[in-house]
Amino acid sequence: MTTLIFFGTIVALFIFVVRGLMQAFQGKNIVSTSKSLVIIVISYSLLWSIFYGISSDKVVPFGTDICFDDWCATVLKFERPKTLGKGNQLRYPHGQFIILKIKMSNHARGIAQKPSEPRVHLEDPKGNSYSFSTEGQLALEKQNGKQIPIDERLELHQSLETQLVFDIPKEAKNVKVVIDEGPFITKLLWKEDREVFVIL
Repeated sequence: MTTLIFFGTIVALFIFVVRGLMQAFQGKNIVSTSKSLVIIVISYSLLWSIFYGISSDKVVPFGTDICFDDWCATVLKFERPKTLGKGNQLRYPHGQFIILKIKMSNHARGIAQKPSEPRVHLEDPKGNSYSFSTEGQLALEKQNGKQIPIDERLELHQSLETQLVFDIPKEAKNVKVVIDEGPFITKLLWKEDREVFVIL
């Protein structure tokens, strides 16, 4: 629903911009059209702020699918190894290593699925966000083998599992695992309650 409202707003803005350009080209007054544009932008921004303020996080158990259309992902479990890799590839964390075991699934009825810019990140209660550790991921793959990318194409009803490594501060507690999907523009949608996993 929020996606439809967003694209409806974009279409309305486009129509008014085109109308304003045509009026300007014809030498007509564009004050009324400009006011309409301003009202649409302010109204959408105000509602976005309200929804952002009232949205909240719902903690769900491991194994709960977080779905974006027909592509779903979940956290099956997490580990906190003291080191990763072996031999001269042995790595110690800057803070603490967190390994998430992620399962991706295709719930579509008849087509393969490839997610659009999926992301998994960690958030602490202070609002700090942590992306996966490139160094830690390389050490894990030296130890356990190449991991499947989370944006891997999934055939009909297919499920795949992978592991992601994070290196977060030692003192971090009550850390949330957030799964997102979609390009940056999705941040302009009205924010809805989101399902998260809690570790530590």
